[in-house]
Amino acid sequence: MKKKFLIGLAPLLVTAALAAMPAASQAAPHVYKNGVIGGVEKKVREISWGTLKLKNGVLGEVICHNIFAGFAENPSGGGAAIGKVQAFSPYECESPSCIALGGKGIDVKAGILPWIAEAIEPKPGVFRQKTGRKGPTKNKKPNPLTEPGFVDFTVNCEGVTTPEFFGENRSLVENNGLAIGSGPGELLLQTETENPESPDLESELVGNGETQGKLKVEGYGLEELIEVKDP
Repeated sequence: MKKKFLIGLAPLLVTAALAAMPAASQAAPHVYKNGVIGGVEKKVREISWGTLKLKNGVLGEVICHNIFAGFAENPSGGGAAIGKVQAFSPYECESPSCIALGGKGIDVKAGILPWIAEAIEPKPGVFRQKTGRKGPTKNKKPNPLTEPGFVDFTVNCEGVTTPEFFGENRSLVENNGLAIGSGPGELLLQTETENPESPDLESELVGNGETQGKLKVEGYGLEELIEVKDP
């Protein structure tokens, strides 16, 4: 079964084993480009874009246009496809709730990069992109030296608060692409309330951050179809 696979947020974006099964029958989703399986440890470069919403109990809603870039690869040994989000650029951000709090404006910036990513299949035929990682302590930023690769970005409600959001998310691979270039695939970001398989981001300053929205994804070089399927 084919499914579209994005290496992206975030934000994006944040990253675990498949549902418990005997080792011999475990699914190991692999990345494909234009219908051809990616070579072992060969980078399949990707881009994604879309409008995402961050919701927080203090900030309210922050909406940004976003661009992500990174790669996926099939590791040696036959394991699930892995990769990294190497670039994250939010722009044209808006937040009426920040202005209502007395903020002069809203600005979102990427933090520590890259973010780790992995293709997972929690249920047969259902694929997710696990991006980032959760730290051992809730609402405490992981140590980038010992626990690298977590989703990380800062939201600046100028003059009010500047929380840093971090952790992991597990975006749903919603649609396959239909055509090279003109019909890219879609990745759905959901809140933990909507789907417990999709954890919210965290922050030390203002608590959880819920992410919602859709991203489109395709190959970086020639707008290729990027898919994941069980070999």
